[in-house]
Amino acid sequence: MGTKEDINNRFEALINQGQSLIGTIGPALVKISRDGNKTYDQNSYEYWVPQKRIPEFRSWLTSAVNLIHYVAPPEAHIAKECDRFLADDDLKRGVTSSVLVQMLGLLTRAKDEWEQGLLGKIEYIVAGATFDDFLDHAAEYHKGNRKIESSVLASAVLEDTAKKIAQKNGLITENKTLDPLIDESVKANIFTPVKAKRVKSFAGIRNHALHAEWDKFDNSDVGAMIEGIRELIEELL
Repeated sequence: MGTKEDINNRFEALINQGQSLIGTIGPALVKISRDGNKTYDQNSYEYWVPQKRIPEFRSWLTSAVNLIHYVAPPEAHIAKECDRFLADDDLKRGVTSSVLVQMLGLLTRAKDEWEQGLLGKIEYIVAGATFDDFLDHAAEYHKGNRKIESSVLASAVLEDTAKKIAQKNGLITENKTLDPLIDESVKANIFTPVKAKRVKSFAGIRNHALHAEWDKFDNSDVGAMIEGIRELIEELL
């Protein structure tokens, strides 16, 4: 691929492209009334990307995976995370917004590790073994007043955490977006109404971050989001 500068430029280009692509995904359809009126959740994405755009999204996913595998050894956790995303059964039928968001978070993290010289070393180890470890990286970005990187990673963790909590309590999460899942968690007495309202505020930050609307929130908002997600993990997982 060339020099370190070439690789840095490739990371930047793919991250920018990923943000743009995700920003074009429509809002999630919540319900259709008897008279045909449709209600959408503006804080969540459609579960599946449009059929005619699958090649475009698959091309970006492939490029992101290729770049990560180019800079990281197979033993690196970040490379294994790539393979886990590609093994998602949904990719056999299409492309989901969830996989795209998670891959964007992984690509952002890979760029940072690459710039620090950590990738490419056999002994490179990402602390912990789950996707939730992104939250630690988000916290580090937050401390460095880097709200863009921090918010992208925290946004990926938020939905993953909410789904794990729901699954732990017996709720079905397949094909469900974040806001309806929060509402169901209230009905099942998993979240209190107050906690649900707070989690929905985090979902609002997530929506702004994934649409690159950086002026709609500040670093303190991201900090509150990170702490809130930590509380969810500690209390409910």
